[in-house]
Amino acid sequence: MFGTKKNNLEKKIKLSISSTQLKSDFKSRLISQQSSSDLKGFRKGKAPLDVIEKYYGDQIKQRLIMDKMGDLFYKKISEENIPVVGQPSFVPESFEIDKDIKFQVLYEVYPEFSLSRMSSLSFKKPISKLNKEDIEKAKDLILKRYSKAEPIEKTSENGDLVKIDFEGFLDGEKFEGGEAKDYSLELGAKTMIPGFEEQIIGMKKDELKDIEVIFPEDYQAENLKGKKVVFKINMKEVSEMKLPELNEEFFKNLNMDVKNESEFHEKIKNQLQIDLDSSLKTKTKQRIFDAFETANQIDIPQSMILAEANNLRKNSAQQMGLEIEKLQDDQFPLETFKENALKRVRLGVLINKLIEENDIKVDNDTLKKEIEQKSKSFKDPDQYVNWIYGNEDQLKNIESLVLEDKVAMYLEEKSKSQNEELSFEEVVSMG
Repeated sequence: MFGTKKNNLEKKIKLSISSTQLKSDFKSRLISQQSSSDLKGFRKGKAPLDVIEKYYGDQIKQRLIMDKMGDLFYKKISEENIPVVGQPSFVPESFEIDKDIKFQVLYEVYPEFSLSRMSSLSFKKPISKLNKEDIEKAKDLILKRYSKAEPIEKTSENGDLVKIDFEGFLDGEKFEGGEAKDYSLELGAKTMIPGFEEQIIGMKKDELKDIEVIFPEDYQAENLKGKKVVFKINMKEVSEMKLPELNEEFFKNLNMDVKNESEFHEKIKNQLQIDLDSSLKTKTKQRIFDAFETANQIDIPQSMILAEANNLRKNSAQQMGLEIEKLQDDQFPLETFKENALKRVRLGVLINKLIEENDIKVDNDTLKKEIEQKSKSFKDPDQYVNWIYGNEDQLKNIESLVLEDKVAMYLEEKSKSQNEELSFEEVVSMG
């Protein structure tokens, strides 16, 4: 069950409430209830106290005792400066006020700890350089998006777009989901199960062919896992992808503010470099923070973990387009978010400690530079800058990101790192 693990942040205290005080306050509340009561058979505010007690006594006692327990507990933690987090749980021995009431409070406290030595931190720092192949590949992808399929009278090759009908048979019987008409398939894109595309390369229009393939062991359909099946293929059309000409009309349609091939190349190169730098910065920061969190395995209050897990669950549901209010308990089970929530909360606590101990702050100049840098990606940079400074929430958000960057830089300076050379694709696709 979520949140049952015990740690040294879970505390328990025993207190008691004076019966004398309870009786006095109970009478005061009865009188207050009497003045506002409107019981049948009595004028408003004129019902006798014994009648008021009969109707409302138990309710008033319970509310009174709960209020008193809260007052005593919060006075106690205020006087002793106890850093309570989350909602405490009050457990009274009874709700009878004829004698002193002893009660127990279960609560959690914010962790007290010392950070590990920064010199003990180590991480692998991703490094990468943009090369010609990366640029050409990006250019080819853009050109491919604007390419047109032209039917041809030849055998199919890798890169061709084909239109096929197919029927799948398992042990001589058609199986569900194994049939399609006029199915478009790019050969070499590896969107089908292994062996499917490879066996229809070399087919030409109107050709029929039976192929055998074996479904992967991890295939989603249980009845097909690891099974050998036969597909009957009807090649209905073979098309060659014709790339667009790099002319004025093409560049106009691109909406990239370029006029010729040279500018096109430079624009792509610059954007890829921006993407690479941003990914390297993000991945480096992630690895530093992972090392920092791993080196400081402090206990975290379950209430903080639960709150963060709830936030993660809600975010996941919203990303799927689901209404939070209508979520069922078995949808996005809270337990599945526990581990990630623990890491996120622990890292937040550690970063706050580091910031406090080392007086890490965001100065106005650094904040201004960050906002100006972000504005460059907008058509009207000045409008973006004015919007940020006119929006307190957005300004605080950027300030938090800058502070996070400063923490990462501090940790990197204090840590030991080993460079890990990665390709452009490896960096931008890293999770």
